[in-house]
Amino acid sequence: MASFKIRSLLFLLLLITVQECRSSKCKQVTTPMCSDIIRYPVLMPNMFGHRSQDEANHVIQQYKPLISVACSPFLKPFLCSAYFSPCTSGQPGEKRKLPCRSLCKNASAGCLTLMRSFGFEWPKDLRCDRFPEQSPTSRCIPPESFGL
Repeated sequence: MASFKIRSLLFLLLLITVQECRSSKCKQVTTPMCSDIIRYPVLMPNMFGHRSQDEANHVIQQYKPLISVACSPFLKPFLCSAYFSPCTSGQPGEKRKLPCRSLCKNASAGCLTLMRSFGFEWPKDLRCDRFPEQSPTSRCIPPESFGL
């Protein structure tokens, strides 16, 4: 009887794992704001916990006015690479590839004055200290990836 329960539990765990893998497949970006600059397959959920591209798109649309006024050429690449990070090889312990801190700093430096003039601050979720410094050993997306 105990053997049957153990086998049933293992089978259930296998099904859950397979379902999780299916829901975490790498897919091309379909978000209109980012599909022209993000050419790599992405994996959801993202660093903010958005489980689908639609969820991430809903949030990223809030920044459309800032992108439209072109307060920084770094803003769109930063946002798109933050919300849509590349798929990883799936190795245990492998970290998500995020935008480099320099990309974040350039984006915020260009837009912060405008944001403050309307009573807004740079979002806490996008604080630049959350992103890795660019170095020969870092796995981050530098501004140069976007021709900047």
